Amino acid sequence: MNEQRRIPGNSIVPDTVESQAYVRGIVERGEAALPDKDGNLPHSATHEIVGHHDASGLPILVRRKMF
Repeated sequence: MNEQRRIPGNSIVPDTVESQAYVRGIVERGEAALPDKDGNLPHSATHEIVGHHDASGLPILVRRKMF
């Protein structure tokens, strides 16, 4: 796991087949994003990208918004 910053404990790490499918779905629907310079996510994003899981090539996510 490539950690550019500290990964929170409530992160969704794509290290199993199930979590990889879950993360892929979030990314494909455009629900994951990096925060802007002020730390805000785009309106459509529910999950913040907080890192990268090298083995799967997928982002590590944290849920930030509930609709």
